[in-house]
Amino acid sequence: MPSILNLSVELRHLLYFQAVAQHGSFTRAAAVIGLRQPTLSQQIHQMERALGVPLFDRARRRCRLTSAGELLLPYVRRVLAEMENLRSSLDDLSKLRRGSLTVAVLPSVTHRLLPLALEKFREGYGGIQIKLLEMSVDDMERALVTGTVEIGIGHVPPAETSLRGQSLYAEELVAVVAAADPQARTGVITVEELARRQLLAPPPGYGTRTLLLKAFAKARRTPHFALELSSVDVLLHMVAAGGGTGIVPASALWGRSAKNYAVLRITRPALRRQIGFLTMHGAHTRPAAEAFMTIVKTVAKSLAS
Repeated sequence: MPSILNLSVELRHLLYFQAVAQHGSFTRAAAVIGLRQPTLSQQIHQMERALGVPLFDRARRRCRLTSAGELLLPYVRRVLAEMENLRSSLDDLSKLRRGSLTVAVLPSVTHRLLPLALEKFREGYGGIQIKLLEMSVDDMERALVTGTVEIGIGHVPPAETSLRGQSLYAEELVAVVAAADPQARTGVITVEELARRQLLAPPPGYGTRTLLLKAFAKARRTPHFALELSSVDVLLHMVAAGGGTGIVPASALWGRSAKNYAVLRITRPALRRQIGFLTMHGAHTRPAAEAFMTIVKTVAKSLAS
């Protein structure tokens, strides 16, 4: 017997077969599903030819399932039920009633921006499960290329050419010193002056570190890293305790009150960068991702203003 997986057996054949089996008549089934009776009979004949067995014993007033038809009916019902479940699940996804989303973010983004954005997202889309992964710039771009994450919030433009960037906000790197530091009163510090200090900065692979090294190279100076820290919270505690001068993105300080430290703008040169969404070129952006990015944009705008 030919396989039911043969391409000549299509979903419509299963629907028509179930209708005839349910109503026990080609005429009644045709009226219910909106087909002409001869067309319905032709479709059932196509299915029977594909399977190589008759499915109905046809009589003048009524048709009955053959043994093969009785064997087939429960399978058809299960297939059609699963297709309906799939349609319902896809409908839930498109209307954001269920689903999941994996997002890679820079550590500096998780302090203020992401908690506020997630709170707003859950209010509107509580059925969507979001997984957040803190990553360096290099790790983030690799994860996007391999498909481990769907969206990244990192530096734009990306170094990886297969990724596309969408700007979210612009910011500068700033220096953070203890409140008692003599430089605290000035509000600014040059790269040359930073070269004479013990610096607290992220480890290699982080965008802050890369941007800092480029600025020192431009100023023809060599930085002295006293400690490498990926946590902004730990870095600020170390600075407040007199452990060195921290270098952080300005957005990492959103919502924080500088009680034990002072923030200095870095000049000559200033260290500027763009933060934005990273996605794969040519990849479809799902509705959940679109909704999430829209909310993040709104929150970022309110924090930066």
